[in-house]
Amino acid sequence: MATLRSLTAAPSANWTMLPGFAFTSQEVSNRAGISIDVVNKVLAAFSLSEEARNDGFNSLHDFNITNATPLLRRNAQEFVLFQQVSLLEALYEAPFYWMGADPEYSQIALGHRGRFTEAFARERLEHVFGRAHVHFNVRVLRKKGEALGEIYVLVLFGDRAIVLQAKSKRMTLEARKGNDLQIKDDFKKAEDAYDQASLCALALDDPDCKLIDSNGSSVEIAFPLKKIYLMCILADHYPALSFQARQFLNYHSSDKIAPPLATDVFALDAQAEFLDSPLHFLSYLDLRARFGERLIFTHELTCLSYHLKRNLWVESRYDMVTLDDSIAADLDAAMLVRRNGLPGERTPDGILTRRRNTPLGRMLAEIETKPHPATIAFGLLVLQLSEETGGFLNRSIHKVSSAVRKDGLAHDVTAGIAEASTGVTIHCNLEPDAMAAARLQAHCEARKHSQRANTWFGVALRPEDGSIRFGVTLDYLWKPSERMDELLKRFQSSGKKINLARRAGRNAKTGRNSPCPCGSGKKYKRCCLIGRG
Repeated sequence: MATLRSLTAAPSANWTMLPGFAFTSQEVSNRAGISIDVVNKVLAAFSLSEEARNDGFNSLHDFNITNATPLLRRNAQEFVLFQQVSLLEALYEAPFYWMGADPEYSQIALGHRGRFTEAFARERLEHVFGRAHVHFNVRVLRKKGEALGEIYVLVLFGDRAIVLQAKSKRMTLEARKGNDLQIKDDFKKAEDAYDQASLCALALDDPDCKLIDSNGSSVEIAFPLKKIYLMCILADHYPALSFQARQFLNYHSSDKIAPPLATDVFALDAQAEFLDSPLHFLSYLDLRARFGERLIFTHELTCLSYHLKRNLWVESRYDMVTLDDSIAADLDAAMLVRRNGLPGERTPDGILTRRRNTPLGRMLAEIETKPHPATIAFGLLVLQLSEETGGFLNRSIHKVSSAVRKDGLAHDVTAGIAEASTGVTIHCNLEPDAMAAARLQAHCEARKHSQRANTWFGVALRPEDGSIRFGVTLDYLWKPSERMDELLKRFQSSGKKINLARRAGRNAKTGRNSPCPCGSGKKYKRCCLIGRG
């Protein structure tokens, strides 16, 4: 930018941007605080020699020497770099081949690479869930001592679990070129990691198995597991991973074990950076597993960026959705703000910003401090609601708690969510917990039956501040019932049935200057209307 600004004072015949891409080893030494001798050796290792002719680069996917040595040398002390990302990629990629060329060190290097991948994944998940919920190098044993396998990183949060297995070996160059047979062979190695994760996931639900962590301590599962998410993390990055995983990774899923997410450490880093709370992270895994087969994208970061802006819910009327790479621009910009200190927004406008300082937002924060299965399920439901439904609940929470404080009577609000065959009842009264729980249970059973839903969530609030007292989860298939039909006569049908797939911005009744339906407190034109397309 300094070079560009300097051109205004120079004759147009002398304009050149080359100095903007040039730097000296002394500048690097001064900035890094490292001796000039060390700097010169590092820069030389990534510099293209004058003798290099790139003879092996004969087709698009052949090895290109400029990828490994992106620096051009102008003289003994000055270098040119036209694209900074090229150097960053070379710093990560090239040393692998240097170390692999040393027969005495290559296996040691591979061991370090594997340990790094596991340690990095563990650190990122601890950043999200906290150390108490993250276990590593967990051995899965039969009670008689027979070893079934090892889980590199295990997350236990309420009745949800994440089983993460890592693959540190690289995809071969032939596979990257698109060689079908080599891709299948490489993915056989990746499938080994998935098979190990799947076997361990099944063992988590087996009472005849026990878990031993890296310290030799027993890992206890506090609640029967409702959902287990599998993550297969690679130390490698290449753009075709998501597409090739769809084509070549053979997997099996069930109501309890979700389809696996195959991604790399770079995508995991970004996911943990932005989805840095347990419910947000679990919600992404849940939606990603639920709709992954209906999404086409070239990189996981594109999918993450779309989720941050719009929520990764795919309406039932769409068989397939293609996400363009340009969607990731907001994510890239926010990461530069966070990691490089550039000016701008740290978080893309969307699901992480629009429910701040709302009743639902405060509820989610409270749920994460007390990870009970009933409230976790409610929290995940809240995160997957449309803006309109979320706004309705935000306004209703305030109304029912205010009404109880005013008249001392019981008040509640219900939202039935047709497309997901579920709903929620929010209840508030001054009764003791036992009486309030019985009332809420009966109310949820009646509402669930009337809506013919397969699941239903109930939350009891404290009238003084709207915080959560306790929660109820009903999870069973709807069936006709004369008893429930009789019970329904005691309830007036005052609930509001809302389609989960409806999006804010499609409601003609909301004016530009009206309060936004999402409950953010902003005007509609300053909030959800911005993302309308």
